[in-house]
Amino acid sequence: MNTLASRIDPNEFPIRSIAVIGLGLLGGSVARAIRHRDADCEIRLIGYARRKETRDFALEQGGFDAVTDDFLAAAKQTDLVVIATPVDRIAEYAVKIAAACPHVLMTDVGSTKFGIVESVGKNPEAAARFVAAHPIAGSEKTGIEHAHANLFDGKPIVITPSEKERPGAVDAVHRFWESTGGRVIRMTPRRHDDLLAMTSHMPHLMSALVAKQLPDEAISMVGTGWLDTTRIAAGDEKLWTAIVSENRPAILASLQSAAADLTHLIDIVQNADDESLHEYLRIARDKRTAIPS
Repeated sequence: MNTLASRIDPNEFPIRSIAVIGLGLLGGSVARAIRHRDADCEIRLIGYARRKETRDFALEQGGFDAVTDDFLAAAKQTDLVVIATPVDRIAEYAVKIAAACPHVLMTDVGSTKFGIVESVGKNPEAAARFVAAHPIAGSEKTGIEHAHANLFDGKPIVITPSEKERPGAVDAVHRFWESTGGRVIRMTPRRHDDLLAMTSHMPHLMSALVAKQLPDEAISMVGTGWLDTTRIAAGDEKLWTAIVSENRPAILASLQSAAADLTHLIDIVQNADDESLHEYLRIARDKRTAIPS
């Protein structure tokens, strides 16, 4: 048998049903990825969302078997809960679910990890069954209507164990995320946040800076370069404010490093040092082209 359930069900944590708490792009894509690979519909999917319009879409077009506006009711019916809320609420949900559901396994999709893992770690019952994760996949678009089944295909999904989990929990979550099509990487929560500040969080703020500089009279003149550079600036500002709040020290360090490099670049341009500019651009080009699209 090669069904989805057989691939992700370790003996310690059989996964026959999954609740997705928060039905945005990532939560919706988790459901679509599972349903896409679960040809025999062996996995039951239950979704939680506050907005009725989101619940209706999830039930009619999102692949869910049931939806609810009560996250604990959803969690109580399942073996695994995927918390796909904004990062500043993930730990709160994990602790409440752990108290109400004594056997359920939990993971998340938050793009910050240290603060979440630290907060959950203060509650032994929650820490034993929560395995933090971050699928590095997404879009500037939000909402379940933009979810799709192959969002995680080949993408890195970082899990950041706390070392407080029950035996088997980390491996079960590892297998689950692999079943969505992702490529699982393990590292510490702190290392994750330091690296994501450089690869995601600081670049988002820099993209916002470039977008903010545009005068109204130049709007009709933007080309693909400006559009590519500022694509992620179209992301949800509430979501990104929460991310910066959760990972402030690492993001600040990355911004300060970028500011120092910008000062150096200003000096190069101001001094008409074309040789240094050529070398600066070459190094940047080599780093960018070394990364597969």
